[in-house]
Amino acid sequence: MSRIYKVTFVIIGTVIGAGFASGQEIYTFFNKYGLYGLFGLVFSLFILSFIIYKTLKISIEKDIDVYEEFVKCILPSVFKENKIIVFTISNIINIFLLISFNIMVSGFSAYFFQEFSIYRIIGGIIIAIISFIVFIKGIDGVVKINSYLIPIIFILIIILGIKRIDSFQISINSQSAYYWLISSILYASYNSICLVPILISLKRYINTKKEARLVSIFTFVIMLILSIVIFLLMNSHLENIFNIEIPIVYIASTLGNFGKYIYGICVLIAIFTTAVSSGYGFLKNVTNSQKMYLYLSFAICILSIIFSQISFSGLISTLYPIFGYLGILQIIFLLTA
Repeated sequence: MSRIYKVTFVIIGTVIGAGFASGQEIYTFFNKYGLYGLFGLVFSLFILSFIIYKTLKISIEKDIDVYEEFVKCILPSVFKENKIIVFTISNIINIFLLISFNIMVSGFSAYFFQEFSIYRIIGGIIIAIISFIVFIKGIDGVVKINSYLIPIIFILIIILGIKRIDSFQISINSQSAYYWLISSILYASYNSICLVPILISLKRYINTKKEARLVSIFTFVIMLILSIVIFLLMNSHLENIFNIEIPIVYIASTLGNFGKYIYGICVLIAIFTTAVSSGYGFLKNVTNSQKMYLYLSFAICILSIIFSQISFSGLISTLYPIFGYLGILQIIFLLTA
């Protein structure tokens, strides 16, 4: 059970990054659809739960440790030996992982800029240095970081929800059901792009299909609780959070400075756990020696400092939906594998 909990926390840490914990993802993909958006949120988590189980199951059965081998395994037989297709798909995933890492760094910088007017580059340097230290430790470092920090995030989000329970409300939006359905699929698909490479790396901690099933169930339940709390909190303040980079921190500030800074810690933890998961997934996929791994770790951390100057909310609203469409292909391949 200890291994199952650790893997569950790493998965959650990969998903609930800057976009989720800040409220930007929920706001962008679900809140505008009202009650339909809540349905879409639950549907997205069902899809993610399936992806988690299926990926771990295939990795265990086929003894897969490398993402490129996983791609070959899930591709239709007519494409399996086509090196160009395998190379293209693998590198699309790698590009997203690198972009996801940089978006997390941007979110980290955005928090300090929004709350303390600290130059974005300062926040970028801080998280780049800490990420590099974790990268040196490899997958064990990623697992340890998530095991310690994700329970803290869960507790803080629940506390915020309890404190604001009196303001929870939800409306029925008349927009077409097709839009919320598409949005929920996109949300699950772009998260799957980041998740699958990490899941393959976690195979060493999971030995059986039963354990894989338990991991997917635990992840679904915890993510469901957290997602509904954030959705309802966002929904009760829609008129006040337009154009705010980190809306949940704004909502927490209605409880005073204590709530504001405590939840700020939650957002920073979420950003960090996803940053190291995404960055490690990228490094694991594109390096074949320890020396190359260390050099590239240093390079992407330096690059992330440059990305920290770009608008966090703009990156999410622009890039995530694009990669969401690309991730649908991966889900289709998993369904048929």
